[in-house]
Amino acid sequence: MKMTATEAALIRLEQEASEHAQALRINGELVGGCGMNVEYGLFWDDPAPGDMITELGGIVLLLDAETAGYIGSDSLLIDYRDQQGYRLVSPEQIIAYGLRTKERWA
Repeated sequence: MKMTATEAALIRLEQEASEHAQALRINGELVGGCGMNVEYGLFWDDPAPGDMITELGGIVLLLDAETAGYIGSDSLLIDYRDQQGYRLVSPEQIIAYGLRTKERWA
């Protein structure tokens, strides 16, 4: 999967990355009971076996195969807006918005 980021997202990620020694994981998790849904998150994390690793402007991004399958596209754009937080956008749709980076196990 090709991952890109807007200039606004890269600037914000560079600011946040200075406080972390880890990469940023884009994570999709299947949640819910009768109505299943995918919940996305951005976590500072260490690489795991099988992760797709992409570097954008000095920021290392991690994506596992399961999350890539949930995204269901061959490209992903990471955007940032002050009032909305991070957005994950594929050519077909806005996948998630209002995201903030978090510590993985916090």
